[in-house]
Amino acid sequence: MTDTPPRVRLISTGSEITQGMYADSNAQRLSVILFDKGFRVVGHAAAPDDFDTILAAIEDAAPRADLVIMTGGLGPTEDDLNRDVISRWCNQPLVENREAEAMIRERFRKRGREMPPDNARQAFIPREATILLNHWGTAPGFLVPAAEHRPALLALPGPSSEWMPMLAESLGGPLHAAFPHRPRRSIYSMHLAMVPESTINGRIRDLFANQPGCELTILASRGHIRLRIAATGPRDDENQANTRRLRDLLATRLGEPFLFAEGPGDQTLAAALVALFRQHQKTLATAESCTGGWIAKELTDVAGSSQVIKSGWVTYSNDAKIRDLTVSPAILGAHGAVSEPVVRAMAEGARAKSGADYAVAVSGIAGPDGGSYDKPVGTVWFAVASPSGTFAARRLLGGDRESVRSFATIQALEFLRRALLNIDPQATIT
Repeated sequence: MTDTPPRVRLISTGSEITQGMYADSNAQRLSVILFDKGFRVVGHAAAPDDFDTILAAIEDAAPRADLVIMTGGLGPTEDDLNRDVISRWCNQPLVENREAEAMIRERFRKRGREMPPDNARQAFIPREATILLNHWGTAPGFLVPAAEHRPALLALPGPSSEWMPMLAESLGGPLHAAFPHRPRRSIYSMHLAMVPESTINGRIRDLFANQPGCELTILASRGHIRLRIAATGPRDDENQANTRRLRDLLATRLGEPFLFAEGPGDQTLAAALVALFRQHQKTLATAESCTGGWIAKELTDVAGSSQVIKSGWVTYSNDAKIRDLTVSPAILGAHGAVSEPVVRAMAEGARAKSGADYAVAVSGIAGPDGGSYDKPVGTVWFAVASPSGTFAARRLLGGDRESVRSFATIQALEFLRRALLNIDPQATIT
């Protein structure tokens, strides 16, 4: 075992990628799998269906990699060029693999068809390559072994339904034989909600460097921060010890109450919240205006949420707030729908009508229109009604309409989490 991961460069081929018709999802999926298996992806590239451009992409990647992996370009049509390009690059003629040809022919026979002549070309691979038979499609893959001044090259078909099981088989076969000494990997994630990325960075900036065996990354999405610890080493127990040490440092710097989830897998705030409510045997209800049901959707997307959620209302109009949540017309007239008194009344009305232990309410101005000097676009009021009373808070959220609604959803879920755990809802990381 070694602590130096083999370097991998990925090349995705297809004009549909370079023309922007499809995202390069193969590179993303491959990177996740390879990292977990002890490789280090050091570059992504995409090339159109052009012989010289594909060859140039290989020649550019090869000097800086121990393994080049290519996806696509192994089909039966004129623009499927990877076999011929790779043959030129490794200076090996293409030879027919009889077993692969028989598999392709049999696949068509099972469909009640004769194999078209053009499909026969898919059975040709470079002379010294190891065939990777395709049990999920027609195009086999192959592994060209490394040679002097040349890395190994793995050619895979484009569809993920074909290359993913093919890669899994090769990782236990020819690819493992080519790279048997790879380090072990351990991934651990810590999740926070509605905390600025820059604030977190200021608290932990010195922990990004000089952490033996660990690599720390901040991943930010709307309202969600994920701290990802990747431990790399020859032994699992050493990786776990290194992970625990860095995890404890991070938790001390940031504060345990701000972590809504942690562990080896990914986690959403909604899933963590449903688990908490189930653990505490409590129920909740939602009352939404500007989020339009987004909070309820996030929660009901989680399996098992039926044990937690009592009811949900989307009361977009004032009439609906009055009719469904018993909000007083006088309060609406005096303060407007986007106000503390109204959002408090919404939460308390939802809790009373549903019989839930907790209720969260949201009312705001998502834009792009409807703002004023006192209540600009992005103004959102939140309230949580609980057995101990009702809490309300105002936030000014940035971005376009979708961003405001998304941030508001995450903030509402975080206020619910804090209410359930008796954590100060206004506490912040400083």
